[in-house]
Amino acid sequence: MTDLDFKTIGLKIKERRRTLGLTQEYVANCLDVNPSHISNIECGRANPSLTALVTIANILTCSVDYFIDSEYHFPEETDTEKSLDSKIMERILCLDINTKTKLLQILDII
Repeated sequence: MTDLDFKTIGLKIKERRRTLGLTQEYVANCLDVNPSHISNIECGRANPSLTALVTIANILTCSVDYFIDSEYHFPEETDTEKSLDSKIMERILCLDINTKTKLLQILDII
């Protein structure tokens, strides 16, 4: 097994945090760590534990898979519809509740 790409994981954490308009200080306070530790995680200089990664995902209201999905290495799905379903679900999982509600309403119209 190869090591996880913590630099990419950190960049995804940073991207999600910024999308939500949260500061490193806020995330650090929730984790009870120094803000510089969050900066180090986001830059790939520090590797979060699984517990920290789960907590960060909870703070950023998304799944851990959002951060580590690029780490999976298995053959691509050959069924285009299943692949498309996976892409749609991946995007939906990280939406806030208001956006999910609006999306459901749109889908009901279609």
